[in-house]
Amino acid sequence: NLKKIKRRKNCFNVLMFLCFNDRGFGVLEVVVVAGIIVIGLLPLVALVMQSVTSSQVNKNKLIAIMLAQEGIELARNRRDSNWQNSVSWAEMTANPVAANGLKGDGNYRVENNSGVISFADVTGVSDANARLIIDGDGVYRHSGAGEQTPFYRLMEAGNSASCLESECLIATSTVQWQERGGAKNYSITVEMYDWR
Repeated sequence: NLKKIKRRKNCFNVLMFLCFNDRGFGVLEVVVVAGIIVIGLLPLVALVMQSVTSSQVNKNKLIAIMLAQEGIELARNRRDSNWQNSVSWAEMTANPVAANGLKGDGNYRVENNSGVISFADVTGVSDANARLIIDGDGVYRHSGAGEQTPFYRLMEAGNSASCLESECLIATSTVQWQERGGAKNYSITVEMYDWR
């Protein structure tokens, strides 16, 4: 036991000598301390980087969810406006396409420009006309002045075998964006009815 105590005392004396000698710090001491600091900081830097990346991913998903929901709300608003204006409730454009007895089938971009809801034909969610911009007021739109965003929104309207053709319109709002080298999608689908 005395040998162990002497060894510990010798180790302590060596450490004290390295820390409190009058010669200052040696190159080896500086390298060892720098290594310890770097090894201690690497996990913190990795954690901060992961947190920032995760924050951006969550932000984009939340924006996509809200944009998809807005697309559905604009389609519902169009349906309600059509009732008020004595127009077919399922008409989504000024010149609707008739398919299977129900107007409104197709792919559209939809937006609200100062209270005027407009639908325009697009070929798909990656169509350049489906791309959203953000204006100076923070409002997402398909047209006008503003900064391009990574988001594309497509509104699909059509029939479903799950409901009678004349009473139901299936509306799907899909938002697509590029993130970390791959395409991400978020969709909301609702059945809209002629409940009046």
